[in-house]
Amino acid sequence: MYIKVAIPRPIDSLFDYEYDETELGTIQRGDLVQVPFGRSRVVACVMEVSEQKPNLPEKITLKKATSKIDSEFSITEDIFKLCKFGSEYYQYPIGEAFFVAVPPKPETFLKTRAEKKHEAPPFVKKLNEEQQAALDTIEAEVGKRSNTVFLLEGITGSGKTEVYIEYAKKILEQNKSVLILVPEIALTAQLKDRFEAALGHKIALWHSALADGLRQTQWRRVKKGEIKVVVGARSAVFAPFQNLGLMVVDEEHDQTYKQEERFRYQARDLAIYRARQLNIPIILGSATPSLETIQRVREGKYFQLHLKNRFSTRPLPEIKLVSLSDEALVFNEKVKTPFAVKAIEAMQGAIDRGEQVMVFLNRRGFSQFILCKDCGWIKKCENCSISMTHYQRKNELRCHVCGTKCPVPDNCETCHSHELTGMGSGTESLEDELRLLLRDAKILRLDRDQVTSQKRLEEVLNQFKNLEANVLIGTQMLVKGHDFPKVTCVVVVLADMLLKWPDFRASERALQTLVQVAGRAGRAELPGEVIIQGYDLEHPVLKILMGEESKEDFINNELELRQALHYPPFSRFVRYRFEANDVDLLKIKVNRMMDALRLELGKVAEERLMGPSEALLFRANQFYRFDVYYKAATLDELFSVSRRVKKMALIEEIDLTVDVDPYSS
Repeated sequence: MYIKVAIPRPIDSLFDYEYDETELGTIQRGDLVQVPFGRSRVVACVMEVSEQKPNLPEKITLKKATSKIDSEFSITEDIFKLCKFGSEYYQYPIGEAFFVAVPPKPETFLKTRAEKKHEAPPFVKKLNEEQQAALDTIEAEVGKRSNTVFLLEGITGSGKTEVYIEYAKKILEQNKSVLILVPEIALTAQLKDRFEAALGHKIALWHSALADGLRQTQWRRVKKGEIKVVVGARSAVFAPFQNLGLMVVDEEHDQTYKQEERFRYQARDLAIYRARQLNIPIILGSATPSLETIQRVREGKYFQLHLKNRFSTRPLPEIKLVSLSDEALVFNEKVKTPFAVKAIEAMQGAIDRGEQVMVFLNRRGFSQFILCKDCGWIKKCENCSISMTHYQRKNELRCHVCGTKCPVPDNCETCHSHELTGMGSGTESLEDELRLLLRDAKILRLDRDQVTSQKRLEEVLNQFKNLEANVLIGTQMLVKGHDFPKVTCVVVVLADMLLKWPDFRASERALQTLVQVAGRAGRAELPGEVIIQGYDLEHPVLKILMGEESKEDFINNELELRQALHYPPFSRFVRYRFEANDVDLLKIKVNRMMDALRLELGKVAEERLMGPSEALLFRANQFYRFDVYYKAATLDELFSVSRRVKKMALIEEIDLTVDVDPYSS
């Protein structure tokens, strides 16, 4: 017998092998087998099985598959189709795309420690009228069309999770399974407890930070139907349910659903594809839906539901803008800070009342960079075109791209002056400054430097939840759906960092982030206050937050602009990134390829082809990078242009990364 297999390597081709059915037994599509590949032996996924010998040149002798992996680890037909579609759409080698869905080390049954059992608190929360109406509508629409895509748009604190829970109960009563995707690993444990208490079912967490043994065990238990509910990050979209009945994508707008390395899939979009293939409903939840999703609603492809009021009946927090151009910053003999006096007063007031504070700054470290006061020299990474971030406690500089570290220099490398100073605040410096400025402050920090494991993450969140600290400083990890009843004051240190990013989605993302971070305040019975500091307080996004401009007008203007410029959701957007360590040769080759592509595309290229241009991060890990963007009108056009670009890059012998629907610059 003969098989074509996908190998977990960055290769677009399938490979032929033969096998002896008397030795290995029956092999089917989706089974995993071990095969010799080069000098090693690898686990491969069977794509085709045939009795017909492949037509190969005479000199080539087929190698034999050496063993079949236990059928417990076979890929289900549902996931097989999902991976195949993902490989085609995201232009990624099929073998590596498939192995995102395979459990760790399937050639061996891994042991795992028994999970600690704990009694979850009873979950009793009756739906309000608005939530009940949303639930009734979902049931009615699913009765008409079972694979309806719902957008559940609800302001922060409106109780979207309770709607998910009540509908999940109905699905479980039908002996079907439920998958809930969340944008951040930090949220999985928190939601697991809520769902477990409400549904009375064992729930599996699903994300990359889990130990291999636990991931493999849960993979097998989900496939067998022993676990019917999974709460997970983006990789959970590949969970091997046999009888899936509902999918939920919470905070559907969040950019972390886009995988940024290797197989660059968008988990929300794959979830929608999977739900439609299975003919089941999917709920996309958000307080600030993506413009792509809003446009699909307007086209009649998705069904929109609204939750316009907070569950607690407490009004939304009061938002105050503080101009850093006009307001005095807090300076004294001890400390120089990026905080206005009003922000410090608001935080101190909350602490004095026994309440809690959140401080948001999307920048790690102590200082953004080290500067020479005499000549303006900045210490940059030797491998990347980026300044190195200063970490005072470890007295080191660190590159956030390649990870290079070095001691803080004693003097300037250009003029040898000793007048070096840190510029630009980071979360580490905020922690030190607030300890000096706030009375009775007990401070925790939530960023990737402080939170190095799932265990440490849960420790920090639990400490804050249990009121062991009253101030939590953090980056993007801070804004993702956390529910702390005693948080009444939220401070955004520098809003301009969100508003001025060079990307066509910058305003949309800024609005989403600021709405989410503001929504952390006043979620229970206590009133909330949000202080947003910045220099450009006339930005449309801030006017929407203040109620001075209409969110609907903002959405209409953004969509109108994107349609005129052929940006998503009115095109299939793709980035071709070319990399080499010889910048001059790279530039010549990329320009040559793009001249040839423009010639082939004709007039279409004028409107839809952008570049080549230097990547925003031009040099990373000693490689220079040029980007070319294409805005395809159709899927066929996307595939056609991508095939041409791949072929050109192969001929020019240049590294190419294709990123369909890119979310980062």
